[in-house]
Amino acid sequence: MRYSTSGCTSVSPEGAILIDSGSFHHRQRLSDWISDATAWRGIGAIILFHSDYPHSGNIPTFRRNGATSRSSHLAATPPPGTPIRPPPRIGDVTEVLGQRFHVLDPPLADRNHTMWVYDEVSRTLSVADGFGTLHAPGACDIDWGRIAEGGRAEGVHVHAQTLPSLRYADPARVMGALHAMLERYPPAWIAPIHGPPIAEADVECYMTYLGEALTRIAPSFPRFLPRWRRAS
Repeated sequence: MRYSTSGCTSVSPEGAILIDSGSFHHRQRLSDWISDATAWRGIGAIILFHSDYPHSGNIPTFRRNGATSRSSHLAATPPPGTPIRPPPRIGDVTEVLGQRFHVLDPPLADRNHTMWVYDEVSRTLSVADGFGTLHAPGACDIDWGRIAEGGRAEGVHVHAQTLPSLRYADPARVMGALHAMLERYPPAWIAPIHGPPIAEADVECYMTYLGEALTRIAPSFPRFLPRWRRAS
């Protein structure tokens, strides 16, 4: 099973917007994909969730080869040496190349300086480290609904490895926050950076698997509580 770094673009009136630049391990594949997706016109802007290398590792290359010659970067935290707009605040509605994005506070995160964004036009909810799924080798180009049912539960359970803080979280509160977000910002697609995209028709099914995964992860919580906090 694999846990890959995905790429996502949003097409605005003024050019293509890349959501995260991806890891340098996937540089050539992402470069080829960008060229194909934009008909060789390249990227006009990049939105970064946060500045560690799985998210920002390809910015220098994309800038050198002209893919971001008209860059208007937006990030929760800027990578060192990157020309960037002031970091957005949670709750902002910001415009990038004429496209409006809502900046959201992620209920699933592995950094305290990260964000999710919702594209009003395409109704795409782009997420950083949540909503990930393990998938079979060679299945990098499929959406989540095409993953075999037998592999979905363990695939979604990858959150136990990628977001270890969930051991200390109340599954009901996390799922409640996610459902409230999806109700307010209904997605046609959920686009996770680590894992296949989730179509609107599959969101409810995915959320069921996610709720079950969080419930499996949470029972480890009491083992880490100080003695005085444990139930008698």
